[in-house]
Amino acid sequence: MWHVETDFFALAVFMVMLLKEHSLKKEKRDVPRRVFYYVLVFSILYDCIDIVSSTAQNVFTSWWAYQLSMTIYVASMPLLAAVWVAYAFVLIHKDYPLKKLYRYITYIMIPYVLYVILALSNPFTGLFFHLAADMEYSRGIFFLPAGVGSMMFYSAVGLLIVLWNWKKIDPRTNAILLIAFFVTNAIFIWVQLANPGWLIINASYAVVYIWCDITVEEQRRKELYMEINRKNEELEVAAYKAESIAHAKSEFLSRMSHDIRTPMNAIIGLTHLARDEEDLQVVREYLHNIDTSSTFLLGLINDILDMSKIENGELTLREGPFTKQEFEDSINTVIRPQMEEKEIHFVFRLSDQSTCIWVDRLRFSQIFFNLLSNAAKFTPTGGTVEFLSESLEPRGEKIGICFTIRDNGVGMSQEFIDHMYDPFSQERSALGDTVKRTGLGLPIVKNLVDAMGGEISVNSQLGKGTEFTVKLYVPVAEEEKQETEEEKDTSTEKLKGDRILLVEDNEINIYVAQIILEKAGCIVTVARNGEEAVKLFQESDIYQFDAILMDVRMPIMNGLDATRAIRRMDRPDAPEVPIIAMTADAFDEERRNTLEAGMDYHLSKPINPSILYKVLAEYIQ
Repeated sequence: MWHVETDFFALAVFMVMLLKEHSLKKEKRDVPRRVFYYVLVFSILYDCIDIVSSTAQNVFTSWWAYQLSMTIYVASMPLLAAVWVAYAFVLIHKDYPLKKLYRYITYIMIPYVLYVILALSNPFTGLFFHLAADMEYSRGIFFLPAGVGSMMFYSAVGLLIVLWNWKKIDPRTNAILLIAFFVTNAIFIWVQLANPGWLIINASYAVVYIWCDITVEEQRRKELYMEINRKNEELEVAAYKAESIAHAKSEFLSRMSHDIRTPMNAIIGLTHLARDEEDLQVVREYLHNIDTSSTFLLGLINDILDMSKIENGELTLREGPFTKQEFEDSINTVIRPQMEEKEIHFVFRLSDQSTCIWVDRLRFSQIFFNLLSNAAKFTPTGGTVEFLSESLEPRGEKIGICFTIRDNGVGMSQEFIDHMYDPFSQERSALGDTVKRTGLGLPIVKNLVDAMGGEISVNSQLGKGTEFTVKLYVPVAEEEKQETEEEKDTSTEKLKGDRILLVEDNEINIYVAQIILEKAGCIVTVARNGEEAVKLFQESDIYQFDAILMDVRMPIMNGLDATRAIRRMDRPDAPEVPIIAMTADAFDEERRNTLEAGMDYHLSKPINPSILYKVLAEYIQ
């Protein structure tokens, strides 16, 4: 007589645990948890087979029904041991790719599959058990060596895997749990064989599973606690970042307001003074100062745009040939007047290493404009600023140049040097009457030097001065033929009589652009939005307009849509007429948008007349 009460107890335990696992959302189950889910499924299957086969002896009267139920039971004997070995392997190697895990699980299950094939032959071979005509049951020669032996084999393999990889199993309770199962499996099968009437092996499994449930729940609570802590930390970091961003924005607006208002006040004040001044020489001085303030304001705006590009990872270098003479001319044009205004002795000497290098001339010059402007700003009247260069050892095909900018100005403290590349860092002098501020210049310099693969260092002492060293490695370029002054002057000559369609919605911009164009002898037609421009072009004679200057942001129809509409027109001049963007948007994305819309060139406002003349002359020709 077989007593199956313990099997029903085990079945209840397995079912409750399976329902708990099933209640978890699938995405919250990692690979080990998913495998354990299937361990429970197979445990229920095994227990049901055990119950059916044990009950068969008590109630079945059909020889074939009893034979079939016992054959299935024998075939399932090593099932749980094999499944737990697979579970142990997954716990240890949970970081493996899924395909790799499935492959190893397949290897683990191959001996069991071979065993099942052998067990299913029992009705014909009697290798595992004999069933007489009167339903008398007796064990076959393979029952112990193959049936029980396969259970012992998988238990031994499981123990070896766990002990060999003890340190890899986390938490450690999982390792103890696995050992408990394999030891229980190895011991209680013999207890079961010694007491065949009581099915205690599944009950022993149930005890192990209850322990498993307790450890899993404990692990789950720990994971939940860690997840809550992680979320709290993320919220704290996010709150701190939000507060920092808000503070930075407030600080940025406050400082930008000051830096923008300074030249704006000068421009507005000098404009009022010039309006009422009759002395032409004084008016010229006012205009010169207005021009200086405007240039400073434009430089500040460009710095803001550059920082935005740098922060967004959009800074690109447009490399080309740049001659030593061009660089010297730009320094003498932009920097020397600043030095002369403060009566600073400016020493400017470059090495004769190469007359032409391959760099982004704008960004290359910007590095030294910013450093030299800072030197001029913080060097007192009558002081000295030196700008020198010397050769370095080449790196491959690149030559090395070391630039030094040295001044005897107010200097910097070490505390200030530590954060001088942060936007708008500032330092007050010991007397409290001088504020040294980096603005955006030094952060831009640092990012540009890094983008060019160079190095920048500083040595400074308060009250003694500052020395910046910039090391760059750049390719040598062939010197291009430079445009002569006579050739530059012919740009305006070439534009005389050319008919330009000016598309602009701002009246001041129309006024300025019209004067610039008419001074070059152009005949200007004005459209105040994109729709008006499309209509004017459509109604014009073929090849009436030699070029179109197109603003981008306009009411009714923007410049991009207007350009597309013109390019789509069925007339021979539509795809050929030069369309030049003339916009306040200076970002690379805006440049790409204008070119993709069908424009030929992109000019950023404020417009430099000489550049405008040169571009028009080139495209109209």
